[in-house]
Amino acid sequence: MAGKDGLTLGDLYRGLREQFAAGGVTEPEVSARRIAAEASGASAAEVALAPPTPMTLRMVAHADAMAARRLAGEPLQYVLGSWGFRRLDLAVDQRALIPRPETEVVAGIAIDWLKRTVRRRRITEVHVADLGTGCGAIALSIAHEVPQARVFATDRSADALALAGANLAGLGSAATRVSLHQGDWFDALEGTPDPGLGEGEVTPLRERLDAIVANPPYVANGDVLPAEIDRWEPKAALYAGPDGLSAVRTIVRDARGWLVPGGLLVLEIASDHGSAVKVMAGARGYEGVRIEPDLAGHDRVLVAVRPHDEPDAHVIDRAADHLRAGEFVVAPTDTLCGIMAPYADTDAVARVCEAKERPRSEPMPILVSGLAQADELVELSPAARALAQQHWPGGLTLVAKRRGGPDPLHGRETLGVRAPALGWLRWLIDEVGPVTGTSANRHGAQTPASAAEAAAGLATRPGEMSRLGRVIHGQAPGGVASTVVDVTGSHPVVLRVGAVPAELVEFPLD
Repeated sequence: MAGKDGLTLGDLYRGLREQFAAGGVTEPEVSARRIAAEASGASAAEVALAPPTPMTLRMVAHADAMAARRLAGEPLQYVLGSWGFRRLDLAVDQRALIPRPETEVVAGIAIDWLKRTVRRRRITEVHVADLGTGCGAIALSIAHEVPQARVFATDRSADALALAGANLAGLGSAATRVSLHQGDWFDALEGTPDPGLGEGEVTPLRERLDAIVANPPYVANGDVLPAEIDRWEPKAALYAGPDGLSAVRTIVRDARGWLVPGGLLVLEIASDHGSAVKVMAGARGYEGVRIEPDLAGHDRVLVAVRPHDEPDAHVIDRAADHLRAGEFVVAPTDTLCGIMAPYADTDAVARVCEAKERPRSEPMPILVSGLAQADELVELSPAARALAQQHWPGGLTLVAKRRGGPDPLHGRETLGVRAPALGWLRWLIDEVGPVTGTSANRHGAQTPASAAEAAAGLATRPGEMSRLGRVIHGQAPGGVASTVVDVTGSHPVVLRVGAVPAELVEFPLD
């Protein structure tokens, strides 16, 4: 094109469109319009009118160079070197993923929630982490649109952070509320103090984040992507293990201890991961778990909240340490105070029997974080699984055939399992594995409502339960015990009527 005399913007646009169509470029009209606009300095809308504006040799040469890159398969966004995201125009190149409309939906959900939170709580600052920030699209949009947001943007790629830094430099005054941190997910934030505090004050960010947002890798290693993506965009930002869930799994697991109570988790996910991720978040004890669609109507965004009223993360961590060490822990549960020990440790379960002065031959129910843990312990038919999905977490205990033969302690072939309603309790169980779910009392005695009183009434050595973390303090709410249902047969059999009405306990029709 550069050799033609009197070339107009309209000629350039039409010529590029023909070239791209003949070269098999996806959406040739869009590429032609945007490249012609970039080369000429006109707007894309002006280019679409194919005006007779004369082109200089420099403009045509610029267009030719960009056209050659586009014909070679390079994404249009990288060819142009910039791309719009919500209200921002961002520099983009191969150091980071191209910002897409799906991610605008993610950012929008977080921004709308943050604005509502600021208004409702009448606060002057909210703390937000954007994990795997790439070019900075989510982090910078939040800082730009939520003046009260202090944003911590992380990425393990130094190149991606350099690109985000370049975009940050053009953000204006909002840039003072964004900081960049290198490292894997939350590792990048370990030891990071809140820069909004006064001089000499240092408060780590753990349990201080009002929102955590991310567009993590979610493509399975064996999946085949379009060549334009696979060849040009950074693979580390695309692929996430055999099932595509390794990054999402890490963030869902660890965000629990970084969010404030009531804090929000927003993650972009693959369109076929909605059900799996929703179950994952439920087992981790989040509440309000939902999957939001993208603009095309596909499952795209996990939204979940850390419950408001629950123990601090360090309390959960200490209890988890005791359970991993084979000790038992007393805590208020859904109705009564319970005594928990790791079910996989037969000696620990035996010590629970001793503390309760309860015969070892009497089975006790086991608490699980959700169906995934239940499946490791018992055999559930599709109908029984559907029953669990309907009533878990909550007051339903399913008695099913135990995997691996009789229980080593009580010797029976069946086991009762339940997913508790309390989110923090599922969080703890998700950390350590299934635990005993029996009341914290001596056999035949009433169970005190206070966890401390319940622990004191057990048959233990003096001072044994006073160790930090052996008791999660609080009052049990009381109420109706769980409904117990035998699902070993073709029809459910209600063994004890409780929180779930008997008429609701039925296998769904095929």
